[in-house]
This record gives sequence, structure tokens and C-alpha cells, in this order.
Amino acid sequence: METEAAYTPYQIPNGGFEDGNLSGWRSYMLWKNETGIAAFDSSLVHGGTYFSSYPYGRDGNYQLGITSGSITWDQSTERMGYLRSSDFILGGSGWISFKLGGGRTPSFAYMSVRKVSDDTEVARFGNRHFNNTAIATTQYGSLITNAEAFLFQYYFNMTSVVSLGEYLYILLCDTSAWDWSILSADSFVTYIAEEPSPSVNQTATNILPSILGIDTADNTIKNGNFDTDLSNWSLSSDNTTNGWGRSSSNADIRSNRITGDADVGIIRSSAFTVTTNKYLKFNWAGGLRYDKQIFVSIKEVGTNIEKLRFVRRDNLSTKESFDFDNHICDLSSLSSSKKYYIEFADARTGGWGISYVDTVRTSSDNNPAGDRAVSISNLPLTFEMNYIQEAASYGAYFLQQTAPYCTELNGVNIPWSTLATEYETLSDSAKNYFVGTVTDTEIIGARERYLYLIDAYSAFTANKFMVNSLGAPYTGIIDPVLPPVINPSQNSAALLIIVAITFALAGGTAYIYKRKQRSYL
Repeated sequence: METEAAYTPYQIPNGGFEDGNLSGWRSYMLWKNETGIAAFDSSLVHGGTYFSSYPYGRDGNYQLGITSGSITWDQSTERMGYLRSSDFILGGSGWISFKLGGGRTPSFAYMSVRKVSDDTEVARFGNRHFNNTAIATTQYGSLITNAEAFLFQYYFNMTSVVSLGEYLYILLCDTSAWDWSILSADSFVTYIAEEPSPSVNQTATNILPSILGIDTADNTIKNGNFDTDLSNWSLSSDNTTNGWGRSSSNADIRSNRITGDADVGIIRSSAFTVTTNKYLKFNWAGGLRYDKQIFVSIKEVGTNIEKLRFVRRDNLSTKESFDFDNHICDLSSLSSSKKYYIEFADARTGGWGISYVDTVRTSSDNNPAGDRAVSISNLPLTFEMNYIQEAASYGAYFLQQTAPYCTELNGVNIPWSTLATEYETLSDSAKNYFVGTVTDTEIIGARERYLYLIDAYSAFTANKFMVNSLGAPYTGIIDPVLPPVINPSQNSAALLIIVAITFALAGGTAYIYKRKQRSYL
């Protein structure tokens, strides 16, 4: 479990991808640790269009796109995974804003906001305007003829679900393959000083699932036979048709009850525990060969993190059939002190995009061995910042904390000892990265401002705290992207005015920080 770091900023680093890469973000693989199928690759950050001609409607020079020079559309549609932001503290008005594209079915491609302390998911957002060319045209200001990956602007008041001062992070989720289970994204702003007034079309809808039966959960699956109705089960709400429903003639559930193979979506059980009965059994039929689209997830109540994923058993790798086969899922790795729920997923719209399920129950018996469903390995079970994010987060925090003193023309009162103490809490790997050769905008900006302060104020000279794990201080690295550091002997008042303009402050905490347009105190 990640701790809440004292140096967490209000605005996440590289929230608009204006570094031209994924600095400040961490990519997680979902499918068996196969790097070639990881959804979020740094090459997807670019300033181009999609499908050769359609504009994303980004802010600035870059966005997180759906294809790149090295990742084709066919490859991109099969990729899965997660992309985690650095931590941020909810401040200001408590509103956040972001742009999302893609994600035809929000059950499988969405943005999640989670608590740092325990990974609890507090909000979930899909792109509810997928391919709405009318709304895209209004937002863009000129005609948009395709809006599948167009970046729609959204706002949400996070104080409706958490309190100001909460430590949070953003997680982009691409959990299945094919049919626009892909996200484009841009402009994550996690600090807005004054409450905005978004239009109806700009207001994000929280689609966080509500899990049934949490208070009455035990080691059984409620209504797993579907004899009379779907009680104790719930359906996901998507832009597309969720076809899960009960077959009255056979007392099973099927994912094609509305329009047929084109139906997609999730059916979700009520909560259960794992104690004596550590095996899940059910009968399964349909297009089971499409294991990246038709699968079973076991998720943890509260975090909604997928702890286990199962696909058809080994001897059914080519199955396309209405005939049921028994499946056994091993749940013994799950905690007896937690609560979980099942999601049966159908993300396939083509031929045999069908899943049939019946007789869902828990059992203490794991035989016969040939009935065991395949468990997908190496799922990410927690989402912690890595040392690169840690370093970028401190850089953003350092800039945020020192910026008000630039405006006040009072650098001598900067809380140097506090900043030094907080830097000391960085891991050795983060310190080495912070002091090394990097391209992260927030780190470069923080270091250059730090060097200026050390040189400009004699009181700080003895406190050279930006050091690596061996205690070697940062002394400056030439970066061709940066303008030269302004000499302290230059007019300090003029210099501070430049800094105050460059770092537009909101409430003394938010800042705007643009690549190639930087000045330093």
C-alpha cells in the first residue's frame, strides 16, 4: 500500500502530455506481462491526427493517441493495460477536468479516480460522447466528420465523492481487446481554483459500479441458477447495448438478448467471501475462443481491482458452441478477510460474440482437473507510483511551493528546511533519477530554480539538499531545450516579474508550466 507523501502536488505532472512522452505516468500490463500487448506506450504521445486525417481536438502540442508510427490500428485494438498518474492532493474548488476519446464501451475502457491510501475507487468516467460528431463540431469550432477518437472535454466536482485534501491518483483502464476498447486522452487538470460552470455536455457522469449485497455477503453466490429472475445480479451501463439477460426457457444468462452477437457488456454478481469454499464453478458456452473479449473477472469490493481473470479451459481454445462445459476457477489466492464479486464480460461484437452462463456456485471441490479455467497471469494487483513518478512529483511540488515567493518578490522566506526534509524522504532510486540526466519538465524546472536559489541567496548555500543516493549534490546539467539560467546579478525585480507571468498562480498553489517557455527564480 502506498503512503501519502508530504511532497505531493495539487496538479499532476505532465497532465497534458506536453513533455511529449509519458513522464509522470506509469504503464501497467494486463495480459501475461506480454510487452507487445501493453495498451499505453510512450510512442502514442504525439501531435498528429488519427486515421490520417481526423483531428483529436487536443490542447497544446501533444495528446495520448490511439495509434503511432510503431503501433498500427490492428495492433492497438488488441492491446490492454493501465496508465497511472502521479499522486495529487485535491485542492482549490475540488473540481477536475480532462479530455477523453475512444472507449465505445465504458465497461472496458474508462478513467478511474482512486485514493492513494488504500486504492479505493471513488469515481469512474467513460467517454459518453463517443463518435458524437455534433458535440465534437461545437467543441472544435469547425466541422468534425469522425469523432471516434475525438477528445471530448469533461469536468467533475470531486468533492461530491471525497473531501478536499484527499490524496488521489488517476488510472486509465483498457481491460479488453477490439471494438474501440481504446482511450485517447489529454488535459488532465487536477487543480481548478474557482468552481467552473461546465455545460451539460461537458459534465462527466460518475459510473462507479454499486455492488449488491455487501452487508450480507457470505461464501455463496446468490441466485447463481437464475431460476426465476436476475435478483442479486446487476448490469453495467454502457454507450452500446448491454445484451445480458435471462433465458426464461433454459434458466441461464446470455449476453445476446437484445440484438444478438453485437451486444456487449458486463453482468455483475452480488458480493461474496472466500472461506471454506475456495473454488468457483459454473457452466459456460459461446464464443469462448475469443479469450481477450469473453472472460470472467473476480474483483475486490471497494477497490474494484481485478484480482483474478479466467478464460476458457485449455481444451476449449477453439470453442464456438452453444453446448455448456463445466469450468472451475481457483480462488484460493484471495483473502478470507475481503469481499469480492464476479463479472462475466462480453466485449466482442463480431461472430460468436456470445457468452452463456449457468449454475454459478462456490465449492470446496476442485475436481476434475480437466475442468479448470485458465487463469491469466501477472495481473497488476496494486497501483503504486514508481521512482520516476516519485521524482517528477517532487519536482512539481517544489515548483508549486516556491512559485508564490516569486510573485511576492520574497525568496528569502522560502521554507528551505521543509523542502529539504521532504526531498530526503525520496527513495534512493528517485534521488538518483532526480539528479541524473532526464527530460521530465517538472524535474528540469525544479532543478534549475533550485540552482538559482542556491546561488542567489547566501542563506541557502549550505543546504544543498538535491543529492543522489550517495550524497553527491546536483550541480547542473546542460539541457539544449532550456534557456540559459538567468544570472543572479541581473535585475531581480524584472526577473521575478517574468517568473510571476510564466507561473500563473491560482490560490497560491496551481501553476501553468509550458515546455520551452520557462523562467526561473
